[in-house]
Order: sequence, then structure tokens, then C-alpha cells
Amino acid sequence: MQKNYLILIFSFIFGLALWLYINLNSNYSVDLIIPVEVQSSKSQALSEEIPNSIDVTVRGKGWDLISLLISKDLKYSLDISKLKKDTRIISEQFVSERLNLQPNVSVIKINPDTISISFDKVSSKIIPVKNNIVVNLKDGYSIIGNPVFTPDSVIIQGSSYLVNRIKAVPTETKYFNNVNSDISGTIRLKDTLSNIIKIDPRQISYYYKVELSAEKSFDDVAVNIENIPDDKEVLLIPPRVSLSVRGGVEQLSQISASDIKVSVEFNIIEGDTLGFIIPNVNIPDELNLLKIEPQKLQYIIKKKLQ
Repeated sequence: MQKNYLILIFSFIFGLALWLYINLNSNYSVDLIIPVEVQSSKSQALSEEIPNSIDVTVRGKGWDLISLLISKDLKYSLDISKLKKDTRIISEQFVSERLNLQPNVSVIKINPDTISISFDKVSSKIIPVKNNIVVNLKDGYSIIGNPVFTPDSVIIQGSSYLVNRIKAVPTETKYFNNVNSDISGTIRLKDTLSNIIKIDPRQISYYYKVELSAEKSFDDVAVNIENIPDDKEVLLIPPRVSLSVRGGVEQLSQISASDIKVSVEFNIIEGDTLGFIIPNVNIPDELNLLKIEPQKLQYIIKKKLQ
């Protein structure tokens, strides 16, 4: 019985070996993705993007291709510190060197076929974060104040040419629906130039304060005239306004008319050519102004009697 098992195992191994021998002597095409890893000196930064990887199709016998398929270190390290400022590299040349291809293995297709290398001096600056978070609130709720980002600015470093053109770094897009309470968490920044621009940090925290919302009206709020010269006086028509604000129920309960400032600068009045001015309304940050009546004020400027 044991002898029969040994014959069966031997037959299976022999058959498998024969099958492999026959198939691995046939020709095949294989698609490979070769990551590109850039190395540079501290004073260099790429000013144009280069591909993160190279797509290569090679053809040859199975025996010659099998070593490529099982390779765990299939990448190309590109050291730009040894290159001139503007250089074009033929992809097939360094791919052949990196893969150490056998003579009877040929490159059928390669993309991209050339890589342009352009670099500049390194520069850095602090820029603001652009918010791409979308919050859809449940009926009757409001976002109180502005969302808080920590940090709200990040450091970017790279080519001086590119760094000077970037004005903000956007967050990834994220949606929140039917929101009726505070939301917080972390979000990554979009890194579309990851191989040429460094961002620090790459992830920030966010916080939205959400409350049940309400409206509150304030009548007969005085309009202050600021920076009036000593020899002038101004009569506003009307001298008081009414306004409505929206905010969280809790916050509105703590707000009074004294927390709202309505004012007009004298130089705005003096420089007016339309016959009316629009007052400036200063309300607590977490409130939204809904309306003000009247929206426009007339005025009379008089000299003070000595």
C-alpha cells in the first residue's frame, strides 16, 4: 500500500515538472510596474512632475521571466544630484539596466518612453488650508461660527517656482449629511504634487459646532458715527436701525443689543456721491446677520457753531 502511494507521488511530481518544463519554454508577454524613487540633494527640488512609476511590457521565455515576477525590489532610484539641471532620460535604457534583462528577453512597450528632469532651488512658505468639507444640516440646525481647523495653515517646501504659485492647500473632499450635533475628526490634505512638493503636516483636525438654530430681532439699535472731526457734526436719517440675526439657541439667549455694534465712518460719509450710506454691522462671530432695516441711511453734515 505504501509503495503505491510513493509511485503516485512520484508520478505527480514528474508530471508537474514536465508540465512546467514545457510551459516555461514557451514565450509570454508580461506587464510590469516599476516604481520611480527620486533622490536629491538638500538644495535641489523638482520643478516639474515626473511619473511615480513606469509601465513596461517585456516578452521572453517563461524561464527568463519568472525571476522578474518574483522580484521584491523592483524599483528605480533616480539620483538627480548627479544630473544637469535640464535632462531627458530614455526610459528603456535605465529600465534595461534595472531589470538586468536576459539577452533573449525584449522590451515590447514602455510608458513613458522618456522622462524630463528639471529642478530648481528649494524654497518654503506657510499657506492656508482650503476647506473641502461639505456639511448638510438637518432642518432647523445651524453651524455656529466658522469651522475650526488645527492647524489652519501648513508649510510647503519644494521648487521656488512652484512654491510661489501655490496659494492654498485643499483638504480631501468629505460629506456629512443630516447633521444635528457637533462634528470633529481628522482629514488629510490633497497631495497632488507628492513627488515634488512636501507638505507638513499632511493631516489636520477639524471641528464644527452645530446647534438648533433660531432667530432674534433687535429694535432701535443706535448707529454710531466714528472719527468725526471736532468742527463737524452729522445727523443720520434715521439714527437707529432694526436688525435680525440667526444663531444657536443657547448663544442667542445670552446676546443683548449691547453686543451688536452698528457704525459709519465719517470719511465714508464725506466721500459719498450717492446721497446715502450703508452702515457697518459688527455682531458676535458665531451669529449670522439676516437683515437690517433700513439698509441705507441718509445724512446731513453740519459745521459746529463756535
